Amino acid sequence: MTHTGPASTGAYWNDRATVAAFAELPAPPYLANLLTAPVPDAALALDAGCGAGRNVPALAAAGYRVLAIDLHPGMLHQAHRHAGPRTAFVEADVTRLPLGDRRASLVVCHGVLHNLHHRDALATALRELHRVLLPGGTLSLNLFTAHHLDPCLTPLGDDRYALPNGQHMTLLSPEDLLCFIHAAGLVPSGEAVQYLSPGDPGQRSVWRAIVTRP
Repeated sequence: MTHTGPASTGAYWNDRATVAAFAELPAPPYLANLLTAPVPDAALALDAGCGAGRNVPALAAAGYRVLAIDLHPGMLHQAHRHAGPRTAFVEADVTRLPLGDRRASLVVCHGVLHNLHHRDALATALRELHRVLLPGGTLSLNLFTAHHLDPCLTPLGDDRYALPNGQHMTLLSPEDLLCFIHAAGLVPSGEAVQYLSPGDPGQRSVWRAIVTRP
């Protein structure tokens, strides 16, 4: 399959102003809901697309060993502010996770998968998230979908859209996203939450759910 080349994601995600803005973000309240149960000794949490590290302190404080990965060195540099004896940071791609099979009790993947540039990459990432999860493990998944398409987005075909700055996103319909999740061997736990969130620019339709590996 041939894909139109998007603008380099690093131009945005390594930009000083972008990194600084993300460094100010606290962990989202819904993450706290996942961290109320006791954590087994040596349990591993993977933050897949950690950005500037907003989730790392909460995961470590809950008792997890934390592996935080991100593709962008500017974000990882900021995330290292949260370094500690139970945390590790690795520059890596969510479609090729630097982790063995069935290693993570919890995976957090917030605001990441829609940044992949085509449908097959998104499907690959979901299979990777399944691969590293322990059976019975939990995946906290949050991404943009095509449920609402802001007028600032330019359709490119094959569920790809261009932002005004030239970056591409892959925005699946919620129905297609569920098909991808099931095809990866994952199962949603309960109903997904959907809402509009401010974008840069415009608005984005957020799809958020807890997913498990049976």
